[in-house]
Amino acid sequence: MPKNNNGFEDMADFLGRVSRVDPQKVSLESLEEAANYFMEKLVPNIPRSLRNKEHMADHVKVVVGKEKVKVVFDDIAYYWRFVENGRRDRKAQHFVKGTYEQHKEQIEKIMTKKILESLEG
Repeated sequence: MPKNNNGFEDMADFLGRVSRVDPQKVSLESLEEAANYFMEKLVPNIPRSLRNKEHMADHVKVVVGKEKVKVVFDDIAYYWRFVENGRRDRKAQHFVKGTYEQHKEQIEKIMTKKILESLEG
């Protein structure tokens, strides 16, 4: 008996694979991988203070929550904004924005790669 190639069988097979994927687990894993990649690229671009104190680069980390993943500056969270955006007496350095813009495509690829792999089977 000839096979009916109207596309419904292919779509049913695809939807069957989609239903077996745990989107929460896959998306958190891919977000964490992308955040680690971004942090790896960000740390060398973080300006270091000329003072003999702790530096922002020593306090950056990835935090994984129940539904989101964040790259944060640990104890000095308030300070990085002054360096990034500047103040009236300090020129903005845009190290976070610049790093993200440089590596945006790779970060997006990392975030979608696991999801697409799990959908393909």
